[in-house]
Amino acid sequence: MAGTKARNPSPEVVERWINAGFGQGSGLAYKPFMFVRDVPSMGASSTVKSWATGRNHHYLSRQEFKVHLVAEYSPSILDIREQFALLPWNETQEIARKLGIKHPRYPGTATPTVITTDLLLTMKRPDGLELIAVSVKLTKDLEPRALEKLLIERLYWNRRGIRWILATEKNIPNVRAENLQFFEMALNDDRAQKSGVDPAHFSRQFEANHTPNRCFNEVLGKTSRDLSLDIQTGHALLGTAVWKRTSRIDIDTALLDHRSPVVLSSR
Repeated sequence: MAGTKARNPSPEVVERWINAGFGQGSGLAYKPFMFVRDVPSMGASSTVKSWATGRNHHYLSRQEFKVHLVAEYSPSILDIREQFALLPWNETQEIARKLGIKHPRYPGTATPTVITTDLLLTMKRPDGLELIAVSVKLTKDLEPRALEKLLIERLYWNRRGIRWILATEKNIPNVRAENLQFFEMALNDDRAQKSGVDPAHFSRQFEANHTPNRCFNEVLGKTSRDLSLDIQTGHALLGTAVWKRTSRIDIDTALLDHRSPVVLSSR
């Protein structure tokens, strides 16, 4: 059923998607309203397995994926729901009417779109749980029509007393996001677990081999050889340590690549 969402749906078809539970629920059972296969790909869509939720997440843009990585890294995040449907369906239509703006419709049809929020985060706070709705846009795409749609979305969440955030490339930690993506393979790579080596131990050996004049690959290669591992397994182990926060690699100061020097934090 999900694969039909790229076509021109009638209201009855959209009602079937809603009744099937797309864009609703929570945790492992959650199903996003839109999957990667539902939209034409320009090479920017991606899927990633989440440690926080235990399921595959579907992102329709590179910027959405980066926001996911930053959220995933936070120890306070308990759930991440992408492409969350703003239901009931007629509520966003009512908001648009009151604002005097045109509700979005599926291309080539008169069927109102089911508006979705890019990410709905569940965050653990000292006094309980907080929901945070996140819309993701590049600043270059914030033209008047896009701002109208975002206004509908913001008012929907305001009615529920839920904080709504517009995330652009200007207000997310881009260096952290890029460096987490550098180690993103560790989220799905089982070589670290199969190696029998503790990722924290591998990272300590990496740090012991670190010198300012050695690039990332040189330190990774030496550490992998010292522990009789191939370099791909070494990268998976080091990435696991970074994601588990048991590594001193500084992911916030400078962009990492295979030929760059590595900055270590003082902790």
